[in-house]
Amino acid sequence: MKRPPPKSKSSPKSKPSRPPKKGPKHVRASRSEGHDDELQRRFDGRAELDALLTKSGALGDVEDVVQAFRDAVAKEVPPQPVIMALWADEPRFESPDDAERLFSNLLGLYELVASGQPFDLGAGMKVERTRKQRAPAPSPLEGAPDSEWLESAWRYLDDAPRERERLGHGFDNRHDSLVSVIDASGLSDAGFAFVRELCFEVFAMLELGGLHLGSVEEEDVPAEPLETLPDALVRWVDDGLVEAEEADEQPLPEEEHPDVRDLTLRLVSALWGLQKPR
Repeated sequence: MKRPPPKSKSSPKSKPSRPPKKGPKHVRASRSEGHDDELQRRFDGRAELDALLTKSGALGDVEDVVQAFRDAVAKEVPPQPVIMALWADEPRFESPDDAERLFSNLLGLYELVASGQPFDLGAGMKVERTRKQRAPAPSPLEGAPDSEWLESAWRYLDDAPRERERLGHGFDNRHDSLVSVIDASGLSDAGFAFVRELCFEVFAMLELGGLHLGSVEEEDVPAEPLETLPDALVRWVDDGLVEAEEADEQPLPEEEHPDVRDLTLRLVSALWGLQKPR
């Protein structure tokens, strides 16, 4: 499964020497962006949207966007990553109103494409937003998680931004020492970001399963990954490594792969070793 970009928000009580990062941008398409939820969906027609795209410095026109949205809908990819790929760098706007009109029109066009109904690109029209049903919460975890359970936990977490934020604060408040271990490892920025984000993911999913993960101190980190670490968690880390190496932005250096994998598995082992049922 391609996992969406993590959206944990940090407000650590004591910041490590290197600021927390969101992690390498794996091919994890985000299914919910808080700011996008506030934007009205509209479509003012091809001429209006083409003009807005040109002014913003976009790489394509409306026809290109429609095709990209059709491909995304077929692959169940949400609009946000497709929209942000329309620019080589950052979009340019003459005013906040231009930015709001452009993104409202793009989101509206995505809704029209996703509806599967025919529509006229040349005409403006009202857009009815389709509300995606959120993934259900994972079942309470009994014993070691398997891959199916991890996927269900991740889908729920990805669809629940407030829950993700709550767990992000919990991770920051309990795991300063864990982040310090990563910071002291000498990894690159991409390596640091990957290890931190994978540790957050495991923490968040296991907490959702009803476990309480105590604070990891430096002395809790084993010299080798635990043999008792569930296979599904090892696969979760390995899948993330593959995606991180193939990322378009901030890819994980191939030569750092062994060190990143080793540290991530040792830290995840420490988290798993300290878990207790609530």
